[in-house]
Amino acid sequence: MLDALVVGAGPTGLTMASELARHGLRCRLVEQLEAPSVLSRALAVQARTLELFDDFGIAEQALARGRKTEAFNVVGAGGVHTRVPMQAFSWLETRFPFIFMLPQDATEALLTEYLGTLGVKVERGLTLEDFRQDADGVEATLKRAEGGVERVKARWLLGCDGARSRVRKGAGIPFEGETYDDACVLADVRVEWPLGQGELVLMPSMHGVVGAFPMPGEYRYRLFCIMPRDMLPEGDETTPLTLEEMQRILDRMSNVPVRVSEPRWLTRYRLHRRGVPRYRRGRVFLAGDAAHIHSPAGGQGMNTGIQDAYNLAWKLALVSKGRAPESLLDTYELERHPVGQMLLKGTDRLFGLMAQGGTPSRLLRTYVVPRVAKRLLGGSYTQRLMARFVTQLAIHYRSSPLSTERIWGEEVGGVRLEEGPAPGERVPELPVKGEGVERLHEVLRGPQHTLLLFTGLKPEAKARSGLVALARRLEEAYGRLLRARVVVAGEGTPGPFVLADGEGALHRRFGAGAECFYLVRPDGYVGHRERPIEPKRLEAELARRMGPPGAGGEKRVAS
Repeated sequence: MLDALVVGAGPTGLTMASELARHGLRCRLVEQLEAPSVLSRALAVQARTLELFDDFGIAEQALARGRKTEAFNVVGAGGVHTRVPMQAFSWLETRFPFIFMLPQDATEALLTEYLGTLGVKVERGLTLEDFRQDADGVEATLKRAEGGVERVKARWLLGCDGARSRVRKGAGIPFEGETYDDACVLADVRVEWPLGQGELVLMPSMHGVVGAFPMPGEYRYRLFCIMPRDMLPEGDETTPLTLEEMQRILDRMSNVPVRVSEPRWLTRYRLHRRGVPRYRRGRVFLAGDAAHIHSPAGGQGMNTGIQDAYNLAWKLALVSKGRAPESLLDTYELERHPVGQMLLKGTDRLFGLMAQGGTPSRLLRTYVVPRVAKRLLGGSYTQRLMARFVTQLAIHYRSSPLSTERIWGEEVGGVRLEEGPAPGERVPELPVKGEGVERLHEVLRGPQHTLLLFTGLKPEAKARSGLVALARRLEEAYGRLLRARVVVAGEGTPGPFVLADGEGALHRRFGAGAECFYLVRPDGYVGHRERPIEPKRLEAELARRMGPPGAGGEKRVAS
């Protein structure tokens, strides 16, 4: 029996299968399409997703294939033009303080290559016909493109198969929401116009809204036009969109002269806002567009699906290996369903601001907003709000039952532990020196939990050596499941099991004036923090989350 059957080989399914394989589970990834899609589709790859790619070791390849975007332009009637640099992104504690554009076909190719290095391939031309589940697992019927039928047994069935999800329908989970009234057209084309290249553009007009996302390549853009349905001049949603029709739409809607050519993808579509009330039914889970679809405003959809997979896979691994109770899987819905709901509300609000409303709203967007955009969007407060939403770095699970802490004793060094990243918050990226690493997220790389033992701002040599011995012992006991490191303030040179925090900046950011520890989940979120360090309590916390040391016979092959 397989550990998991993943249905759907888009970015969500590819991430899910990669994470499951990285955690050592046996899985298959099936996709009904016989060949990879060559359509650019989802374009924005946000900072949090790039951090996941960094965890996989493929971030540099992604950056080489895409394009950074660091400014936003609003162009109103008569060509009134306001350019808003996104300078506020620079304060984000990440390697990737920018909006990044990478066509979905390139993202899928990159993830497929990575999945192959883990010994798993995409099995194409296989359609999920039906399935049944019982207390032991799921039996799925797969139909091959040439007509053959195969029955597969797996402990878990993971629906990553998009908005028309067969897994969701088979599980009887409703997909609640609505379809927007507006009509939309989309074009991946070469664009010639008097505006600069490589930046985001929004052009509101009395006829609707034109948006432009820069793509890799000279003069390449993804254009989308949103307009009332009665303004769409030809055909319905099923009628192919031609370049000539797209040009006519732009002639009517664009506030500057524009000429399009060299089309790679043209389509018309309707926008939907839908979500599931639950992400799980028994041994069946949903992720990505199978669980939530929405307006593309903010470039959130694909990124949210990838993060769904990143959240679920490590939990499935611990449960499948008998190291955690099945109740751990309930936290997937508890943590990700609120994120999906927030996404639906946030993108709905953005869409409303961009496109909906009657004549007064259109007049405001067309004539007023472009003149005051810099004042509205250029302030640091507004940009920080935008950055936190768009990049997905502010998503947290503070209310999750997995987010715990125990703090007592006095604060030391003028810093407070409560001011560090709280349980359920993402661990920020910061410089630190270790053996072969120069930043904190390099320390976190891999499918294991990471234990950070802070010495405090004024460490004593005896206490330091004791923590190093503790880190070594715990890591040896848990093998592949745990990486333990001692963060030493004032240390300039790292050593085995030691991270050097020369200026104490990491201690101050984590509120570690006194000796304390942080336990980081495999998905890079703080699971537990505690002060002071009491070995027996620490060991009890590790056992509660990962089972007793040595169980399962897993041994670390490399530190």
